[in-house]
Amino acid sequence: MAGLYIHIPFCRRQCNYCDFHFTVSLKNKDRMVVAIVREIISRSHEAEGLSFNTIYFGGGTPSILGIGDVEKIFSSLYRSFKISKEAEITIEANPDDISEDFLEMLRKYTPVNRLSIGIQSFNDHDLVILNRIHNSAKGLRSVEMAKRNGFSNLNIDLIYAIPGSTLQNWEKNLLTFKSLDVPHLSAYELTVEPHTVFAYFRKKGRIAEKQDEEKVEQFLMLKDFTAKEGYEHYEISNYARPGFHSIHNLGYWSGEPYLGFGPSAHSFSGGVRRWNLSNNTLYLDNIETNRNEYFETEVITSRTAYNEYLLTSLRTMWGSDTNKIKSEFGKDVFEHFMKEASRFIKSGKLVSIHDHVMLSSDGMLIADYITSELMLV
Repeated sequence: MAGLYIHIPFCRRQCNYCDFHFTVSLKNKDRMVVAIVREIISRSHEAEGLSFNTIYFGGGTPSILGIGDVEKIFSSLYRSFKISKEAEITIEANPDDISEDFLEMLRKYTPVNRLSIGIQSFNDHDLVILNRIHNSAKGLRSVEMAKRNGFSNLNIDLIYAIPGSTLQNWEKNLLTFKSLDVPHLSAYELTVEPHTVFAYFRKKGRIAEKQDEEKVEQFLMLKDFTAKEGYEHYEISNYARPGFHSIHNLGYWSGEPYLGFGPSAHSFSGGVRRWNLSNNTLYLDNIETNRNEYFETEVITSRTAYNEYLLTSLRTMWGSDTNKIKSEFGKDVFEHFMKEASRFIKSGKLVSIHDHVMLSSDGMLIADYITSELMLV
Protein backbone atom coordinates (compact mmCIF):
# COMPACT_ATOMS: atom_id res chain seq x y z
CA MET A 1 0.00 0.00 0.00
CA ALA A 2 1.03 3.61 -0.39
CA GLY A 3 0.15 7.15 0.70
CA LEU A 4 -0.59 10.52 -0.88
CA TYR A 5 0.42 13.80 0.78
CA ILE A 6 -0.64 17.33 -0.21
CA HIS A 7 1.18 20.31 1.27
CA ILE A 8 -0.86 23.51 1.53
CA PRO A 9 1.73 26.29 2.13
CA PHE A 10 -0.50 28.98 3.65
CA CYS A 11 -1.19 30.16 7.20
CA ARG A 12 -3.14 33.07 8.65
CA ARG A 13 -0.39 33.81 11.16
CA GLN A 14 3.20 32.74 11.86
CA CYS A 15 3.39 30.60 14.99
CA ASN A 16 6.51 31.32 17.02
CA TYR A 17 7.73 27.69 17.06
CA CYS A 18 7.03 26.66 13.46
CA ASP A 19 9.74 25.81 10.92
CA PHE A 20 7.51 24.23 8.26
CA HIS A 21 7.23 25.83 4.83
CA PHE A 22 4.41 28.37 4.61
CA THR A 23 3.52 31.97 3.83
CA VAL A 24 0.98 34.26 5.48
CA SER A 25 0.21 35.93 2.14
CA LEU A 26 -2.86 34.37 0.53
CA LYS A 27 -2.66 36.26 -2.76
CA ASN A 28 -1.56 33.16 -4.71
CA LYS A 29 -3.89 30.69 -3.05
CA ASP A 30 -6.05 30.12 -6.13
CA ARG A 31 -2.99 29.75 -8.37
CA MET A 32 -1.51 27.28 -5.92
CA VAL A 33 -4.59 25.04 -5.95
CA VAL A 34 -4.52 24.96 -9.76
CA ALA A 35 -0.77 24.21 -9.73
CA ILE A 36 -1.14 21.37 -7.23
CA VAL A 37 -3.89 19.85 -9.38
CA ARG A 38 -1.62 20.10 -12.44
CA GLU A 39 1.27 18.48 -10.57
CA ILE A 40 -0.96 15.62 -9.43
CA ILE A 41 -2.20 14.93 -12.97
CA SER A 42 1.28 15.22 -14.50
CA ARG A 43 2.71 12.65 -12.08
CA SER A 44 0.01 9.98 -12.35
CA HIS A 45 2.46 7.74 -14.25
CA GLU A 46 4.60 7.44 -11.09
CA ALA A 47 1.86 5.38 -9.42
CA GLU A 48 1.91 2.44 -11.82
CA GLY A 49 1.14 -0.72 -9.85
CA LEU A 50 0.40 1.19 -6.63
CA SER A 51 -2.80 1.26 -4.62
CA PHE A 52 -3.19 4.10 -2.13
CA ASN A 53 -4.74 3.57 1.29
CA THR A 54 -4.12 7.03 2.79
CA ILE A 55 -4.44 10.67 1.78
CA TYR A 56 -3.13 13.41 4.05
CA PHE A 57 -3.59 17.18 3.70
CA GLY A 58 -0.88 18.93 5.71
CA GLY A 59 0.85 22.28 5.79
CA GLY A 60 0.80 25.06 6.54
CA THR A 61 -2.91 25.14 7.26
CA PRO A 62 -5.05 23.04 4.87
CA SER A 63 -8.25 24.24 6.55
CA ILE A 64 -7.51 27.68 5.12
CA LEU A 65 -8.79 26.40 1.77
CA GLY A 66 -12.39 26.68 0.69
CA ILE A 67 -14.34 23.45 0.27
CA GLY A 68 -14.36 24.05 -3.48
CA ASP A 69 -10.54 24.09 -3.48
CA VAL A 70 -10.40 20.85 -1.51
CA GLU A 71 -12.90 19.26 -3.92
CA LYS A 72 -10.74 20.19 -6.92
CA ILE A 73 -7.69 18.52 -5.37
CA PHE A 74 -9.62 15.40 -4.41
CA SER A 75 -11.09 15.16 -7.90
CA SER A 76 -7.62 15.17 -9.44
CA LEU A 77 -6.37 12.58 -6.94
CA TYR A 78 -9.22 10.18 -7.64
CA ARG A 79 -8.85 10.64 -11.42
CA SER A 80 -5.09 10.04 -11.30
CA PHE A 81 -4.62 7.26 -8.74
CA LYS A 82 -6.14 4.00 -7.55
CA ILE A 83 -7.44 4.81 -4.08
CA SER A 84 -8.90 2.24 -1.71
CA LYS A 85 -12.56 2.61 -0.77
CA GLU A 86 -11.49 2.19 2.86
CA ALA A 87 -8.70 4.77 2.64
CA GLU A 88 -7.86 6.86 5.70
CA ILE A 89 -8.24 10.47 4.54
CA THR A 90 -6.96 13.15 6.92
CA ILE A 91 -7.02 16.91 6.85
CA GLU A 92 -5.24 19.13 9.36
CA ALA A 93 -7.37 21.97 10.69
CA ASN A 94 -6.86 24.88 13.05
CA PRO A 95 -9.59 25.65 15.61
CA ASP A 96 -10.09 29.14 14.17
CA ASP A 97 -11.10 27.63 10.80
CA ILE A 98 -13.54 25.10 12.22
CA SER A 99 -17.21 26.01 12.09
CA GLU A 100 -20.47 24.10 11.75
CA ASP A 101 -20.64 25.10 8.07
CA PHE A 102 -17.03 24.05 7.39
CA LEU A 103 -17.56 20.65 8.97
CA GLU A 104 -20.91 20.07 7.28
CA MET A 105 -19.42 20.91 3.89
CA LEU A 106 -16.37 18.73 4.59
CA ARG A 107 -18.63 15.75 5.36
CA LYS A 108 -20.97 16.41 2.43
CA TYR A 109 -18.58 17.22 -0.39
CA THR A 110 -15.27 15.50 0.42
CA PRO A 111 -14.17 11.97 1.40
CA VAL A 112 -12.34 13.24 4.53
CA ASN A 113 -12.89 10.78 7.40
CA ARG A 114 -10.18 11.83 9.83
CA LEU A 115 -9.56 15.26 11.33
CA SER A 116 -6.34 16.42 13.00
CA ILE A 117 -6.92 19.57 15.05
CA GLY A 118 -3.98 21.81 15.96
CA ILE A 119 -4.99 22.73 19.49
CA GLN A 120 -1.37 22.93 20.84
CA SER A 121 -2.60 23.94 24.33
CA PHE A 122 -5.82 24.49 26.29
CA ASN A 123 -4.07 27.21 28.28
CA ASP A 124 -4.60 30.78 27.03
CA HIS A 125 -1.20 31.96 28.29
CA ASP A 126 0.51 29.16 26.34
CA LEU A 127 -1.42 30.09 23.21
CA VAL A 128 -0.26 33.71 23.46
CA ILE A 129 3.35 32.57 23.89
CA LEU A 130 2.99 30.32 20.84
CA ASN A 131 1.29 33.14 18.87
CA ARG A 132 -1.76 31.05 18.02
CA ILE A 133 -4.90 32.78 16.73
CA HIS A 134 -7.46 30.78 18.71
CA ASN A 135 -8.06 30.79 22.46
CA SER A 136 -8.75 27.83 24.71
CA ALA A 137 -12.54 28.20 24.49
CA LYS A 138 -12.39 28.06 20.69
CA GLY A 139 -10.14 25.01 20.89
CA LEU A 140 -12.68 23.18 23.05
CA ARG A 141 -15.57 24.17 20.81
CA SER A 142 -13.76 22.99 17.68
CA VAL A 143 -13.42 19.47 19.07
CA GLU A 144 -17.02 19.38 20.28
CA MET A 145 -18.25 20.58 16.87
CA ALA A 146 -16.17 17.96 15.06
CA LYS A 147 -17.65 15.17 17.15
CA ARG A 148 -21.16 16.55 16.76
CA ASN A 149 -20.71 16.52 12.98
CA GLY A 150 -19.76 12.85 12.87
CA PHE A 151 -15.94 12.94 13.00
CA SER A 152 -15.12 10.09 15.36
CA ASN A 153 -11.57 9.50 14.06
CA LEU A 154 -9.99 12.56 15.62
CA ASN A 155 -6.47 13.62 16.55
CA ILE A 156 -5.47 16.53 18.76
CA ASP A 157 -1.99 18.09 18.62
CA LEU A 158 -0.52 19.33 21.91
CA ILE A 159 2.87 20.85 22.72
CA TYR A 160 4.68 20.45 26.03
CA ALA A 161 7.73 22.14 27.55
CA ILE A 162 6.44 25.54 26.42
CA PRO A 163 8.44 28.47 27.83
CA GLY A 164 6.74 29.73 30.98
CA SER A 165 4.52 26.69 31.40
CA THR A 166 4.48 24.54 34.53
CA LEU A 167 4.01 20.86 35.29
CA GLN A 168 0.63 21.74 36.78
CA ASN A 169 -0.42 23.49 33.56
CA TRP A 170 0.61 20.45 31.54
CA GLU A 171 -1.44 18.20 33.81
CA LYS A 172 -4.47 20.45 33.25
CA ASN A 173 -3.92 20.17 29.50
CA LEU A 174 -3.94 16.38 29.75
CA LEU A 175 -7.04 16.35 31.92
CA THR A 176 -8.83 18.58 29.42
CA PHE A 177 -7.78 16.20 26.65
CA LYS A 178 -9.22 13.32 28.68
CA SER A 179 -12.55 15.11 29.08
CA LEU A 180 -12.92 15.39 25.28
CA ASP A 181 -12.75 11.61 24.75
CA VAL A 182 -10.62 11.80 21.59
CA PRO A 183 -8.97 8.57 20.33
CA HIS A 184 -5.60 9.95 19.17
CA LEU A 185 -3.07 12.38 20.64
CA SER A 186 0.08 13.78 19.03
CA ALA A 187 2.18 15.43 21.73
CA TYR A 188 5.41 17.18 20.78
CA GLU A 189 8.18 18.55 22.93
CA LEU A 190 8.79 22.16 22.02
CA THR A 191 12.19 22.47 20.39
CA VAL A 192 13.55 25.85 19.37
CA GLU A 193 14.42 25.35 15.71
CA PRO A 194 16.73 27.66 13.74
CA HIS A 195 15.06 30.44 11.74
CA THR A 196 11.92 30.48 13.91
CA VAL A 197 10.57 33.40 15.92
CA PHE A 198 11.50 31.53 19.11
CA ALA A 199 15.10 31.25 17.90
CA TYR A 200 15.17 35.04 17.51
CA PHE A 201 13.55 35.50 20.95
CA ARG A 202 16.13 33.21 22.53
CA LYS A 203 18.98 35.11 20.92
CA LYS A 204 17.55 38.36 22.33
CA GLY A 205 17.03 36.81 25.77
CA ARG A 206 13.23 37.15 25.57
CA ILE A 207 12.52 33.47 26.27
CA ALA A 208 14.28 30.67 28.07
CA GLU A 209 13.89 27.05 27.00
CA LYS A 210 12.80 24.53 29.57
CA GLN A 211 15.61 22.75 31.37
CA ASP A 212 16.06 19.08 30.48
CA GLU A 213 14.75 18.03 33.89
CA GLU A 214 11.49 19.91 33.32
CA LYS A 215 11.10 18.40 29.84
CA VAL A 216 11.60 14.92 31.26
CA GLU A 217 9.03 15.54 33.99
CA GLN A 218 6.40 16.58 31.48
CA PHE A 219 7.21 13.69 29.14
CA LEU A 220 6.97 11.12 31.94
CA MET A 221 3.67 12.60 33.09
CA LEU A 222 2.43 12.27 29.52
CA LYS A 223 3.50 8.61 29.28
CA ASP A 224 1.94 7.68 32.62
CA PHE A 225 -1.28 9.55 31.87
CA THR A 226 -1.85 8.04 28.42
CA ALA A 227 -1.04 4.53 29.62
CA LYS A 228 -3.60 4.80 32.43
CA GLU A 229 -6.21 6.07 29.98
CA GLY A 230 -5.71 3.14 27.59
CA TYR A 231 -3.67 4.80 24.85
CA GLU A 232 -0.87 2.88 23.14
CA HIS A 233 2.37 4.82 22.94
CA TYR A 234 3.02 3.56 19.42
CA GLU A 235 5.50 6.25 18.33
CA ILE A 236 7.58 8.67 20.38
CA SER A 237 5.15 11.55 19.84
CA ASN A 238 1.94 9.62 19.15
CA TYR A 239 -0.63 7.91 21.36
CA ALA A 240 -3.75 6.08 20.22
CA ARG A 241 -6.52 3.87 21.41
CA PRO A 242 -6.47 0.47 19.69
CA GLY A 243 -7.70 0.79 16.11
CA PHE A 244 -6.95 4.52 15.85
CA HIS A 245 -3.28 4.58 14.87
CA SER A 246 -2.47 7.04 12.08
CA ILE A 247 -2.24 4.71 9.08
CA HIS A 248 -0.64 7.45 6.98
CA ASN A 249 2.19 8.06 9.44
CA LEU A 250 2.68 4.34 9.98
CA GLY A 251 3.39 4.17 6.26
CA TYR A 252 6.23 6.68 6.67
CA TRP A 253 7.69 4.79 9.63
CA SER A 254 7.49 1.38 7.93
CA GLY A 255 9.06 2.47 4.64
CA GLU A 256 5.94 2.34 2.42
CA PRO A 257 6.07 4.41 -0.80
CA TYR A 258 4.32 7.77 -0.92
CA LEU A 259 3.84 10.68 -3.30
CA GLY A 260 3.86 14.29 -2.12
CA PHE A 261 2.46 17.33 -3.97
CA GLY A 262 2.88 21.04 -3.38
CA PRO A 263 5.92 23.14 -2.37
CA SER A 264 8.29 21.31 0.05
CA ALA A 265 6.39 18.00 -0.22
CA HIS A 266 8.47 14.81 -0.25
CA SER A 267 8.00 11.57 -2.19
CA PHE A 268 9.57 8.14 -1.67
CA SER A 269 9.59 5.15 -4.01
CA GLY A 270 11.90 2.79 -2.14
CA GLY A 271 15.11 3.49 -4.03
CA VAL A 272 14.60 7.16 -4.84
CA ARG A 273 13.58 10.16 -2.75
CA ARG A 274 12.18 13.32 -4.30
CA TRP A 275 11.39 16.64 -2.68
CA ASN A 276 9.76 19.75 -4.06
CA LEU A 277 11.70 22.90 -3.25
CA SER A 278 10.40 25.15 -0.49
CA ASN A 279 9.74 28.10 -2.76
CA ASN A 280 6.19 29.02 -3.77
CA THR A 281 7.20 31.32 -6.63
CA LEU A 282 9.57 28.76 -8.14
CA TYR A 283 6.97 26.04 -7.79
CA LEU A 284 4.20 28.08 -9.42
CA ASP A 285 6.36 29.35 -12.27
CA ASN A 286 7.63 25.86 -13.12
CA ILE A 287 4.24 24.18 -13.00
CA GLU A 288 2.63 26.91 -15.10
CA THR A 289 5.36 26.72 -17.76
CA ASN A 290 5.67 22.90 -17.71
CA ARG A 291 9.27 22.95 -16.50
CA ASN A 292 10.63 20.38 -14.07
CA GLU A 293 13.01 22.57 -12.11
CA TYR A 294 10.99 22.73 -8.88
CA PHE A 295 12.22 19.50 -7.29
CA GLU A 296 15.36 17.53 -6.52
CA THR A 297 15.97 13.79 -6.26
CA GLU A 298 18.32 11.45 -4.46
CA VAL A 299 19.12 7.82 -5.21
CA ILE A 300 19.16 6.14 -1.82
CA THR A 301 22.25 4.06 -1.08
CA SER A 302 22.18 0.98 1.11
CA ARG A 303 23.90 2.93 3.90
CA THR A 304 21.33 5.72 3.73
CA ALA A 305 18.47 3.20 3.61
CA TYR A 306 19.77 1.50 6.76
CA ASN A 307 20.20 4.79 8.62
CA GLU A 308 16.71 5.92 7.61
CA TYR A 309 15.26 2.59 8.70
CA LEU A 310 16.76 3.14 12.16
CA LEU A 311 15.45 6.72 12.31
CA THR A 312 11.90 5.60 11.60
CA SER A 313 11.61 2.13 13.13
CA LEU A 314 13.21 2.94 16.48
CA ARG A 315 10.64 5.69 17.02
CA THR A 316 7.84 3.11 17.07
CA MET A 317 6.65 0.62 19.69
CA TRP A 318 7.68 -2.22 17.36
CA GLY A 319 11.30 -1.10 17.07
CA SER A 320 13.87 -2.37 14.56
CA ASP A 321 13.52 -5.86 13.10
CA THR A 322 16.89 -7.58 13.31
CA ASN A 323 15.89 -10.17 10.69
CA LYS A 324 15.06 -7.35 8.28
CA ILE A 325 18.40 -5.67 8.99
CA LYS A 326 20.26 -8.89 8.26
CA SER A 327 18.33 -9.82 5.11
CA GLU A 328 18.16 -6.34 3.54
CA PHE A 329 21.46 -4.77 4.60
CA GLY A 330 23.76 -7.76 5.05
CA LYS A 331 25.67 -9.63 7.72
CA ASP A 332 28.24 -6.88 8.37
CA VAL A 333 25.56 -4.25 9.01
CA PHE A 334 23.63 -6.69 11.20
CA GLU A 335 26.73 -7.37 13.29
CA HIS A 336 27.41 -3.63 13.59
CA PHE A 337 23.84 -3.06 14.76
CA MET A 338 23.95 -5.85 17.35
CA LYS A 339 27.35 -4.76 18.66
CA GLU A 340 26.28 -1.14 19.14
CA ALA A 341 22.83 -2.08 20.44
CA SER A 342 24.20 -4.52 23.05
CA ARG A 343 25.57 -1.81 25.33
CA PHE A 344 22.24 0.02 25.34
CA ILE A 345 20.42 -3.24 26.00
CA LYS A 346 22.72 -3.87 28.98
CA SER A 347 22.03 -0.38 30.34
CA GLY A 348 18.27 -0.78 29.90
CA LYS A 349 17.93 1.92 27.25
CA LEU A 350 17.01 -0.63 24.57
CA VAL A 351 14.93 -3.79 24.91
CA SER A 352 15.25 -6.92 22.74
CA ILE A 353 12.10 -9.02 22.27
CA HIS A 354 11.51 -11.67 19.59
CA ASP A 355 14.05 -10.39 17.06
CA HIS A 356 12.98 -6.77 17.58
CA VAL A 357 14.98 -4.08 19.34
CA MET A 358 13.03 -1.13 20.72
CA LEU A 359 13.55 1.86 22.97
CA SER A 360 12.70 1.52 26.64
CA SER A 361 11.01 4.39 28.47
CA ASP A 362 14.45 5.60 29.59
CA GLY A 363 15.79 5.14 26.08
CA MET A 364 13.14 7.44 24.64
CA LEU A 365 14.68 10.28 26.60
CA ILE A 366 17.90 9.95 24.57
CA ALA A 367 16.42 8.48 21.38
CA ASP A 368 18.39 10.70 19.00
CA TYR A 369 21.70 9.81 20.66
CA ILE A 370 21.01 6.08 20.62
CA THR A 371 19.94 6.16 16.97
CA SER A 372 23.08 8.07 15.97
CA GLU A 373 25.27 5.49 17.73
CA LEU A 374 23.62 2.64 15.79
CA MET A 375 23.96 4.36 12.41
CA LEU A 376 26.63 3.82 9.81
CA VAL A 377 28.83 6.88 9.38
